[in-house]
Amino acid sequence: MIVLYSNQKIELQTKAQLAAESCFTVLGSDFRDTILKPWFGDLLTVQSLFPEWILNSYENDTTNSVTVIPIIKNYLRWLFSQDYGYGAQLNWENIRVPLYMHSIFLEALFDFYFPNANLSSSQLSSILPNLRTFSVKADENYFNIKGTTPAIKYLICALLGFGITEVYVTTTTYSNIQISVTSSKYNTLQNYKTFLEQHVIPAGIVIDYKVI
Repeated sequence: MIVLYSNQKIELQTKAQLAAESCFTVLGSDFRDTILKPWFGDLLTVQSLFPEWILNSYENDTTNSVTVIPIIKNYLRWLFSQDYGYGAQLNWENIRVPLYMHSIFLEALFDFYFPNANLSSSQLSSILPNLRTFSVKADENYFNIKGTTPAIKYLICALLGFGITEVYVTTTTYSNIQISVTSSKYNTLQNYKTFLEQHVIPAGIVIDYKVI
């Protein structure tokens, strides 16, 4: 290794050879030699990972009971897949940022925001795409002021898809909240009554629904 860092003129190939020899000496393994001969890993196959008796059992299996080989084979195909596995080029924004995340993650995000909400209902499942825009200012306009009339209006507009002039939320008494919507949106709002009362409106508060 001293030769590698000296001022002595030496060809790059020779330097690489000396470095490889040094690694072999220190590590005691020729599996590190990827320059002069194939790496041992190049010879690996799924079959090479198992003893002969397992391979024979798999080849003669008529009941599909020897599953370890197909499991390992499919695991390795996933592991080294350039599209989905360990070698994939993951775009983390598509996983953690609601605006860009794949739609398959939206249900998990909805459950994070509203635990145990029943997404099997068609009304709730239909608003999942709105979770993207709702999440943009959800902390500021909803969770940080949760239970207030501005927070409730923000949720109805951003998550349920109402226009800002189509809904008004006011406090009538200390235990009553009035949600007023235009006539064209009244029936739509009724579809979300259970969701609003279980996950949005504070416990003990009575809601009055009104048409404007």
